[in-house]
Amino acid sequence: MNARKVYYLLSGVRAFLLYVVFTVNAIYFIKEAGLNPFQLVLVGTMMEVSIMLFEVPTGFIADRVSRKASVVIGMFIVGAAHLLEGAIPSFWAIALAYGIWGLGYTFFSGAEEAWIADEEKGEGLQKLFLTGSQFASLGNFAGIFASVALSFLFSVQTAILLAGGAFLVFGIWLAIFMPEHHFEKMERNDTSPFHQFAAVVKSGYQTVRGSTILFAMAGISLMWGLASEGFDRLWEIHLIQGLKLTESSAVLWFGIINAVAFLLHIAVVQGIQRRGEELREQQLIGLLGAMNILLVLSMMVFALAGQFWLAIASYWSCALLRGLNHPLYSIWLNQKLESKGRATMLSLFGQLDAIGQIAGGPVVGLIALSSVSLGLITTSLLTIPVLFFLWMARRQQKKALHLKQSAG
Repeated sequence: MNARKVYYLLSGVRAFLLYVVFTVNAIYFIKEAGLNPFQLVLVGTMMEVSIMLFEVPTGFIADRVSRKASVVIGMFIVGAAHLLEGAIPSFWAIALAYGIWGLGYTFFSGAEEAWIADEEKGEGLQKLFLTGSQFASLGNFAGIFASVALSFLFSVQTAILLAGGAFLVFGIWLAIFMPEHHFEKMERNDTSPFHQFAAVVKSGYQTVRGSTILFAMAGISLMWGLASEGFDRLWEIHLIQGLKLTESSAVLWFGIINAVAFLLHIAVVQGIQRRGEELREQQLIGLLGAMNILLVLSMMVFALAGQFWLAIASYWSCALLRGLNHPLYSIWLNQKLESKGRATMLSLFGQLDAIGQIAGGPVVGLIALSSVSLGLITTSLLTIPVLFFLWMARRQQKKALHLKQSAG
């Protein structure tokens, strides 16, 4: 099986299994384990602390050893984490499980994108990533229905356990069928692995500091992290409390809400693809700017909406815009990075996102103890600086283009 097909399958199957869990895990946390808003956010913070600690070291492993091996290891660890999560419905077991989940995530974060970029020799990345995003959305969509069906037929807990076991099986499949023909190992030298790792990290941060656009992109990653953790952990409890949903009705409503959100995502990504073969850097920056203005407004409306359908519509807007941010940002970032060391650089940006989530999550969680709506308003305000960094990148890109035209 060629690399492109494996990448699409990887995107779809992993998304399917994750959404078997993610569709109902908030219900499991709130109804079965009895977590409050602050504990919900702390679970996410535990995960992000793990990501921050291991993002760069595992990216270094992917560049030094094997990107395929890194992805496979990540699948096994994520599967084990969901098995622990589903086995023991208590705050500390769930927090530990998501700490382990964060470690597993770092093994395929960056490594997966670097692997496929190298296997395709850096060609056609925009179409590749957008198509991968569509496969992920299809997987999410199917996972929602599977999650609802399993929860009604058995239980929410059973759905989580089955998904954890399936991750282990999929990891075995990838170990057998995932190709890796164009991997170029980072050079070895006489220094110790620790010193090589430290040198790579130092070089990566120097690269970011030496480029205004990469610096702005780092700021975007950080601010998205600050804003995202609170929203990710609070939107379900915002709806559960506001609508006074029982466990069974929450499973059904969250299934419907997530299904519509991903159908919208697939349709809009298809529309972006039909605009043309490639979006230029200036167009990417402009599109991200418009999307994030709308995102801030949508978050505000969702937090303050007093009517059911206004809350649902504004959530769908938030989900669509946040879902589009990642593939467009990935296209832009991969265009700016060189092949050698790409996984480590991508991991550095992932680490900045994790730092933002660690810093922002507990603050938003504490605010949400008094009012979940106020916590969600805080997340919208934390998104606003993204617009400044996009303006900075756009100005620098225009300046570079002008200098190039003058030199020509």
